[in-house]
Amino acid sequence: MEHNVKRKEYFVKLAERLDGTYIEYTDEICIISLRLPDGRSQSVRGFFKQRGQDLMLMLMSKVCFLDEYPNVDFRALIEENNHLHFSKFVIHHDYLEVLADVHFSDVTIEFLEHVALEVAQTADDWEYKITGQDIH
Repeated sequence: MEHNVKRKEYFVKLAERLDGTYIEYTDEICIISLRLPDGRSQSVRGFFKQRGQDLMLMLMSKVCFLDEYPNVDFRALIEENNHLHFSKFVIHHDYLEVLADVHFSDVTIEFLEHVALEVAQTADDWEYKITGQDIH
C-alpha cells in the first residue's frame, strides 16, 4: 500500500509539472496523458515492478498493434534504440511500445520528467511514422 501511495504522488506531480492529465486506471497502473510540443498528445502508463531486490518505476506508451502493421521495420527500431537516452522499443501483448524503467530509489521528479517526455515523444513519433495516425 505504501508504494501505491508513493506511486500516485509521483505520477500526480509528474502530470502537473508536464501540464498533463493524471488518471488512476487501476490500483496498480496509472495513465498520464501528455501534451507534446507539436500539439499532439500521447498516453503514458506508469506502474511499479519488482525486479529481484529492486523496485522499478516503469513508464510505457503504445506505438501500434503489430497485427495491424505487419511490415514494421524492426531493424530501424533497434537502430533507434541507440539514439534514445532512457527508453527502448519492446513488444508487449502484441503491441509495439516504448518502455523506460528506472530504480525507484534513484528517481527524482525532475529526472522522471525527462524520461516521461522521451517515452511519450518517441512513441508518438513512431506511431505516426508507422500508422500515419494519432491513435494513442
